Amino acid sequence: MKFAYIQDMVGNRGISSFRVTNGKAYEFNTNKPYAPNFSPAGLNPNCFLNSYNYPFLFNDSHFIEWSEFKEDLPDLELDLIFLVIERCLNRQDEFPWAKFSNIRKKYPNAKIVGYVKEIWMGKPYDYEDSRHKARIEFLKKCDSVIYNVPEIKPQFEHLIKNVGKPFNFVSLPQNIDYYYDNFGGDKELAIWEYVPYQIERRNKTTEFTEYISKKYNIPIKRKSFTSNKDFNHLHIVDFVKKWSSCLFHFNLDPIDYYPGNQIVQVISTGTINLGGINDYHHLLSPETSTCDFDILEKRFVEYLEDENKRNDVIKHAWDKVNNVFGFDAVRKQIEGIKYG
Repeated sequence: MKFAYIQDMVGNRGISSFRVTNGKAYEFNTNKPYAPNFSPAGLNPNCFLNSYNYPFLFNDSHFIEWSEFKEDLPDLELDLIFLVIERCLNRQDEFPWAKFSNIRKKYPNAKIVGYVKEIWMGKPYDYEDSRHKARIEFLKKCDSVIYNVPEIKPQFEHLIKNVGKPFNFVSLPQNIDYYYDNFGGDKELAIWEYVPYQIERRNKTTEFTEYISKKYNIPIKRKSFTSNKDFNHLHIVDFVKKWSSCLFHFNLDPIDYYPGNQIVQVISTGTINLGGINDYHHLLSPETSTCDFDILEKRFVEYLEDENKRNDVIKHAWDKVNNVFGFDAVRKQIEGIKYG
């Protein structure tokens, strides 16, 4: 499979175009190993995160940051393209090169699959937003469409109804073996308090963590940051080392339309996640996919006091993460994409 993942514009996130050969990323036009400057996108040339893992599924594949090339797209023979046009939607005066027709013309033999990367274009649940409507027009031109959340939500029902092309669930690949081999060691009886960048996603994680810590005498670990320190001051490798050392990971994210990529990483290291209602929380940790303090405390005590129960929940999550997010699983999902 000759594959490319093309994104219109990554933005100021330190991610450049790259190619993948034999499971390792290289600069697009050189033999120099490549890792993104923006650390949450990848750990090193052998392990990237989220959608930037798609090129790792097929040998000699590419990620193309379209704004680097504009009208002068690279000469490649491609069978399949995952295409994201989001930042440039409805902004043709600013980005005249970001036209679907340019991709179709350059790669006439490729199946072009529109990728719904961000859940919303424009204001959430505003179906009259001009960017939402522009996305519909873009997806109509594609051969098929993929999305990353396991359940059809209202926004996808609206897209499906108006786009008229098959919609396919293709999960975000996770290099599970790398995570487990490098971060899946012995766990300390401690709680990691996960605080994301977006304030609205923090909810009552700190309150619940401190309550449990005080009541059951369990130490808390957390990412240190102050007003004069960049939120991403820790490299992703150092960050993963810190939270993966803990037996428990608390994340009471209350937003239901985010996939929840953090929990996929957490489960891949053998750490137990409690809290949150993102899509992947329901899928991987259904017993604790809530922000209800009483339910979470009950589950926490069960896991704390019953080793068999603790091992069962870890095994369930481990099997599920491999069956849905493992490289082999995602390749099968891609092979099953329906076109029309």
